[in-house]
Amino acid sequence: MLPTIEFFGFRLSTYGICTACGLLLMGAVSFLLGRRYGIKAQDIVFGELTALVGAFIGAHILFGLTNLGDILHYLDRYIKAHKNFDYLIRIFQVYVGGMVFYGGLLGALGFGALYCRLRKIDLGHYSDCFAVGIPLFHCFGRIGCFLSGCCYGIESSFGFTAANAIVESCNHVNRFPVQLLESALNLVIFTVLLVLFFKRILSDKLIYAYLIMYSIVRFFDEFLRGDVYRGIYFGLSTSQWIGIVIFMVSLILILKKKNNKYDFKHYNS
Repeated sequence: MLPTIEFFGFRLSTYGICTACGLLLMGAVSFLLGRRYGIKAQDIVFGELTALVGAFIGAHILFGLTNLGDILHYLDRYIKAHKNFDYLIRIFQVYVGGMVFYGGLLGALGFGALYCRLRKIDLGHYSDCFAVGIPLFHCFGRIGCFLSGCCYGIESSFGFTAANAIVESCNHVNRFPVQLLESALNLVIFTVLLVLFFKRILSDKLIYAYLIMYSIVRFFDEFLRGDVYRGIYFGLSTSQWIGIVIFMVSLILILKKKNNKYDFKHYNS
């Protein structure tokens, strides 16, 4: 694995680099598509930044919820044993410091919708532009996961053996490259959504098409994941249960004959 690279004397995270590349490409695609609806470049940029704030908050909150039992256990120890403040900080670093993609996705969508409401932008058009770009961003993000050695796959005769992954349990075991598989499938989703956009199929509902396709991808590739700390309930992971709910809700919304009246106002360029 290659979790970091050195650039002009600075050690940079490969995950951070891949994520940044994905964000730039998502923004570029959203900008180009947004021109068809007269959406201003500044609204693409500030909308993406607003969504990033939501993604950061949502990803950490969901990670904390998946570790709620451990958090409550150690908080109880903190109170009863009169531990110092550093112990409390350590609890939240370990059990809230990680991120879950679905939490970030839902947070980004929520904050993005809020931005549209405040700016009085047509949410359907706006979400279509970003729906196409999200899987492209995720494609690069998963490449970053592979290089860092996180979100790793199950033990398998086919795959790679990591030696310096950031997650120790990933090291010294031949594992299936599930991160690269999901990256490739996100690229397929991006291509499908791009075609739908230009053919004006499912206009104003592409975000639901994305959520349906990704929830299917995520449900099945979770069986190839080797990191079980995300939670396992009745044989399914936290992400699989969330994916089931998202799939059902998105399917209902996309099949509705009448468009949802969530448009706040048609955008005036």
